[in-house]
Amino acid sequence: MASNGHAFLSASAANRWLHCPPSARLSAKYKDITTEYAAEGTEAHALCEFKLRTALGEGATCPIETMERYSEEMEECAEGYVDFVMEELEAAKSLCKDPVVLVEERVDFSRWVKNGFGTADAIVVADQVLSICDYKHGLGHVVEAFKNPQLLCYALGALEIFEDFYDIGTIKMTIYQPRRSNVSSYEISKDELYKWAEEVLKPTADLAFSGSGKFLCGEWCSFCKVKHECRARAEANLLLAQYDFKKPPLLEHTEIEVILSKVEQFISWANDVKDYALQQAMSGKRWQGWKLVEGRAIRKYSSEAAVIKTVEEAGYEPYEKKLLGVTAMQKLLGKQQFEELLSRYISKPQGKPTLVPESDKRPAMNTAVEDFNEN
Repeated sequence: MASNGHAFLSASAANRWLHCPPSARLSAKYKDITTEYAAEGTEAHALCEFKLRTALGEGATCPIETMERYSEEMEECAEGYVDFVMEELEAAKSLCKDPVVLVEERVDFSRWVKNGFGTADAIVVADQVLSICDYKHGLGHVVEAFKNPQLLCYALGALEIFEDFYDIGTIKMTIYQPRRSNVSSYEISKDELYKWAEEVLKPTADLAFSGSGKFLCGEWCSFCKVKHECRARAEANLLLAQYDFKKPPLLEHTEIEVILSKVEQFISWANDVKDYALQQAMSGKRWQGWKLVEGRAIRKYSSEAAVIKTVEEAGYEPYEKKLLGVTAMQKLLGKQQFEELLSRYISKPQGKPTLVPESDKRPAMNTAVEDFNEN
């Protein structure tokens, strides 16, 4: 039931189909659409793989020349990821003499999920501890390692390979998400993992494979192919209409708290519906009361080389001088010299206040009222 090298019930989509089993069969009816973000993530993974294999002394071909989205930021992210995995390897060496590191390793967890397999970015195997590391290049959702279904599936697949050769008791799972400054780790015992696999993973995967189970809406809907026309999602989001669009001061505080917990999903759903309607209109669908128009366009040069040559011949300078940004300057000077020369000139202004759920890892900031009360 796999296509294009992807499992029908893939580890990467496990968070969705474990919460909403029927979504697996419905999503299978739609073709995969490669977005710019996904393409960038694929290239970032290729760079990470190359750098990690190189650090391990394995033969690897540098992919940079074939990459369209390579950047200084991507380079730094990949280097940080490699440093993290190599630190995990050093820790493994203290546990046994012959730890193993596997890069982009296909793992099979079909004992619990029919035809289930996936590809783990990095696995470090040693006695006592099995370490799974997954690189996330995205800037959108912060991905947590805590009971992360994708990593749990990878861990099961890794145990299938190494359990007979290493005395593994604990599995450490890490999400490395550098562009969100997120390195999240979670540990689970082997016995707990197997219990979850038998009591949660296997029965839910059976439901998903057969197209059974109940629809359930949540943050996992963002990655569902049927999110734009799912009736269960629409009904869940339209419950906000019960507040009859009252002005905020007229709402009870408990009502505002309910709205805050749902508003991001509501906005995401509304945008998904709007995007779907646009794509359908571009394919010929006519929506009553709506029409397609050409959006605003920004002027650009058809040939930068020709513009440079023409302006220079006219006696003008076509370039502007601009100070390198902090990240680019650190790359130019190197971390040590950057700190020595410029640390006293670097400041970090306070970020704009943002209202987030209690689960957010950032510390709460004091309000003006709280500061006054403390004084």
